[in-house]
Amino acid sequence: MVWSLRLCISWTLLALILRPTTITHAQQISTNTPVPPLQWINLTNHLSGESPPPLKDASIGYDDTTRTIIIFGGVSAQGIRQQSTYLLNLNSLTWSQPSPPTGNTQAPPARSAAISGYDLAASYREGHIVIGGIGADGSALSDVWEFDFVNQFWQEVQVSPGGPSPRYGAVGGRDRRVLAASVPNLSWPNTSFYLAGGIDASTVSPLSDVWRLDVTGTLSSNNLNDIFASWDQVDISTTGIPSKVGAAGAVISQGAYQMLAAVDGCSSSVAFTPNSSCAQPDSYIINTGAGTVASASPCPAPRLDGTVLPNFNPVGTSSTPQVFLVLGLVNYTLWNDQGGLEKGEVDVLDIGTGEWARILPAGDPGSSNPGGTPAYPSARQGAVGLTFTEALVGNSRGNATDSIVFGGVDAEGNYLSEVWILRAYNAQLTQSNQSWTNYDGQLVGGPDATGQGVTDQYMTVCASALSPKATQTTAFEPSATSTGASPTVTSSPTPSPYDTSVTHKALSPISVALVMPAVIFSRLAWPAVSAQTTGVFSPFLLLSVVLGLGAYALGIAGLATSFTTIHTTVISVVKRSSTSSNILKTAHGRAGLALFVVFYGLLPLLFAFSFCIRRPSGAPSQHEVNGNGEARHRANSSVAAEKEGLFARVVARLAPRPSSTGVGVRRSSESTPDTALSPPSSNRSFEVTNRPARTRRASGNSLAAFSDPRSSGTPRNLSDLSWWERRRSLNTVGELDYALGQLGPRNGDPSTPATTVMDMTSTNGLMTGPGAQPRTAPEMPNTFDSCLHILFHLLLLGLCILILVALWYRITRLVWASEGISTHSDAGSLTW
Repeated sequence: MVWSLRLCISWTLLALILRPTTITHAQQISTNTPVPPLQWINLTNHLSGESPPPLKDASIGYDDTTRTIIIFGGVSAQGIRQQSTYLLNLNSLTWSQPSPPTGNTQAPPARSAAISGYDLAASYREGHIVIGGIGADGSALSDVWEFDFVNQFWQEVQVSPGGPSPRYGAVGGRDRRVLAASVPNLSWPNTSFYLAGGIDASTVSPLSDVWRLDVTGTLSSNNLNDIFASWDQVDISTTGIPSKVGAAGAVISQGAYQMLAAVDGCSSSVAFTPNSSCAQPDSYIINTGAGTVASASPCPAPRLDGTVLPNFNPVGTSSTPQVFLVLGLVNYTLWNDQGGLEKGEVDVLDIGTGEWARILPAGDPGSSNPGGTPAYPSARQGAVGLTFTEALVGNSRGNATDSIVFGGVDAEGNYLSEVWILRAYNAQLTQSNQSWTNYDGQLVGGPDATGQGVTDQYMTVCASALSPKATQTTAFEPSATSTGASPTVTSSPTPSPYDTSVTHKALSPISVALVMPAVIFSRLAWPAVSAQTTGVFSPFLLLSVVLGLGAYALGIAGLATSFTTIHTTVISVVKRSSTSSNILKTAHGRAGLALFVVFYGLLPLLFAFSFCIRRPSGAPSQHEVNGNGEARHRANSSVAAEKEGLFARVVARLAPRPSSTGVGVRRSSESTPDTALSPPSSNRSFEVTNRPARTRRASGNSLAAFSDPRSSGTPRNLSDLSWWERRRSLNTVGELDYALGQLGPRNGDPSTPATTVMDMTSTNGLMTGPGAQPRTAPEMPNTFDSCLHILFHLLLLGLCILILVALWYRITRLVWASEGISTHSDAGSLTW
């Protein structure tokens, strides 16, 4: 019964640890969406000059005429918003700062998280537009500025009254492929930029709050203040669209309409500083022409401050436009993305169908190391990027389209200034490992990469939720006593900022679970208290040893993986020290280490020590040890001694125990009892040692003829008296008198003159059969063994509690997550 119960508990523990890793698919994933061959290329080490510092949420733009990338604004690692402008020439791969004409040194105020885009209107304007953002003092901005790529100066745009409130953190921009439009009654072509959502001082606007900025005029160093703009609100009929903080977005055209893709982020109606734990897997496609909003099916792991890039490749796409979701931060205590983001995952959203495809692109082995280990950009939030219709760098610009990405903050809080290229080669793939024209050969990286060795891997499952927070909308509403600046957050408790791999979460509970059947089989292998060791090998002992060794090995492996796989999951904007350690940061880790050291280290040593001190030493002496542990001489005749020497006897040795209360066993018919009443004699009495067992028959002239074969219930010899009977009345009568008084005739047996009544009991020593067993009694173990067993069970109980608490926390989140996924799947269906 006990064995069955413990085995049931062991299987339950195993089921609990395996269940959280079970993948639950929230939505269908596309595994045949046409995509181009994709490759990440690290451009950072190929650049020279005065590069910008590590930045987050900067503004990025590109002009192909001058082959110039612009980086403006952003937040530095010290938390200071920047006003500087940096230019990267893609012909020379050199960083520099602008050289404006004399007298045109004005620049926009410092800012970050602004909307930006490329403004090209024939010969009138060739610049980079920056809209709004958050200023150096933390206030939202509404001004508009444009940078001239040709003459490298800034000019403020004259905006007509009316328009949205000051905004930062909105999604929007412009599809650079859309040509400027001629407008009646205007002398200059018109370009349009879009803005959706965003944050002002304390309020987050919904994504259905869409505005269009029309820019016109002339950008010239000779005609300042000659650029004009006006706002128009786009009428959106779809209701119930949430407000988003930390969302990513881009603008891409579909026919005559401009489409805004807004991906992930945290739902909130008031301003707050988000982290990856509140990100949600919801994406929205805003049709500015039709005035509708459609929700795409969730599939990738939700990102905070990801980067969305339009796919401008003319060959490797379907008939409907696509956008790429890259980078961003994922909370791995809430979501399982199957390791995609670590391998440079590119999530492809089909604007026409709302379906996602998860693609693992090729990495960058370096231009000088063909076939080497490919590198990928690390996960990061706040990186900025753009896409061009050709390759931005390299010798074969017409064979691919490039997207360029700059900056961001990684999961450890490190600010970055890296520059990466996501190259999409002019080919179409629809399955994993598919070959194409330039595929043959080893993988080659660098700016001049031509696609050799490049292919795509289609992931076959969507990311899975591990927590209710991952699928439930987190509500941020002002409290009743709040002034509006601080939100009241209604959500589940914040998860632990540290996590380990599934290997540790599986091996440690399995190790403890195996200890239980090992102990059960070990106890089944022990003989019963009254049984005698048979010498036959027990299969239970083998099972116990195998399970025990397996549990010990898995326990050590589980502890090792806890140290090697621990990582942080909650992101902080404060830069961490590179030497900081995640070891023993949690109470679970400290308690687990303490229990492991004692249970797997100290306790086995104590059991080994206990075994050594209890082990019998040496061979038996010349004196045979009887049931009381008393030595008794056995030599009365030389004949008997000879027989004893000829035949080896197996002597049953009973280990003496401190609390034993033995019963004297009489081994012969001699009258001297084996008690303390008679001192040991130097002469050995006659004893038959190897006589076979047989039935004794009383003859007519034998004294045994007068004996009663029935066993007497009255003690006849001192050895037949128990210890209690011998010690009962010692204060009233002498011990010997009392003992002899107990040896009278049997009650009811008349004495016969001239005969001696023989009690068959007194001859048992001469007729001991092979089945005779020494009398033993159940006894308690000594104090040291008792303490060891108590310590063992206490430590095992502590480990079980520690593991069950961790499993309960994980299994509770999984159950709620499973329900949340179902609910979210019903609510997040694609509607047009």
